[in-house]
Amino acid sequence: MHKPARIWLGVFMTGFAVIVALFLITLFTQPAEGGLTRIGRVSEDAFGWRSTPPEIPIAHVRGWAPADADILVIGDSFSMYYAWQSPLVAAGYKVSTTHWDRSGPLCADFPKWLASIGFKGRLVILESIERLLPERLEQAQGCQTMVRRPLKALPVPAQSPAQPPPVFRLNWESPLMTGLLTYLNTRHIVKTDGVVDVEHERYGDYIFSSPVADGCRQFSSRVCDKSLFLTADRTNRELQPQDAEFMAAFARRAGVKVMWMVVPNKTTVYLDTRNAGAFVGRSNALGVGPDLFAMAQEQRLRIIDLYWPNDTHWSMQGQLYFGNRMVDAVRAAGLEPLP
Repeated sequence: MHKPARIWLGVFMTGFAVIVALFLITLFTQPAEGGLTRIGRVSEDAFGWRSTPPEIPIAHVRGWAPADADILVIGDSFSMYYAWQSPLVAAGYKVSTTHWDRSGPLCADFPKWLASIGFKGRLVILESIERLLPERLEQAQGCQTMVRRPLKALPVPAQSPAQPPPVFRLNWESPLMTGLLTYLNTRHIVKTDGVVDVEHERYGDYIFSSPVADGCRQFSSRVCDKSLFLTADRTNRELQPQDAEFMAAFARRAGVKVMWMVVPNKTTVYLDTRNAGAFVGRSNALGVGPDLFAMAQEQRLRIIDLYWPNDTHWSMQGQLYFGNRMVDAVRAAGLEPLP
């Protein structure tokens, strides 16, 4: 064989071997199930949850048309599981759920919009994660009309959202480099004592890992002394007392009972526990909604995986806990389910 041919064959075989090795590494890297492990390319085996979720009967995972509902929920991804709403359904309330992206900003003609979608119920719950609420409130302050927006309810899950932890399966779908990147990112996180910003070529510093005090009392993941967090939790504007004042003013002119349901960031619960403290104090004084911040601080050492270790959202344990507290808040407001 001529020397150039041998060189070409050697290069080809080396490249082929590298590709096969990368393919095998990715194939045996457990596919990411959580939003943070998926975007950060971090090991699901290391940071995936392993706790047993509570039962959520599919009969309680329901949605009603606005015209038939007692309660209208405008929420975000925390509401799309229909999980925290299930205790309300179990208590006899008829709940209609939509997303902020579908309703659009809350405008001055909110009462007319409610009438235009046929809502005749007695309560609107406005659920929002802490980090996105400042932007939503700013949009509401400059918004005049929403009356022509039709309501598009979120699809109701076909099965109960309370499913067992994912089991290992071969990873046939991820890009070739995923396995190697996952190994390198996870190794860096595990071997680093402090905070690690996980770089992504498209999203930048989108997530970070951090040690968590008493982490193994709070998370069921194999690597439980650390957890993953969303960088935006720390870079988005902090909620302020004037935000609570606007929320109270909006509720007064809404034409129906309004209850704000502000979900604390995972970072606020486990790391930055004083974040939004002045806002919480003012919102409690004004009675705009239940204090989920205090509840989360109280329960994070009592409920393992109150938030999923591999994601920004409540686990099903968290969904049911906060859902039951919303039932308490609705009843405390004097609203019993209609017969």
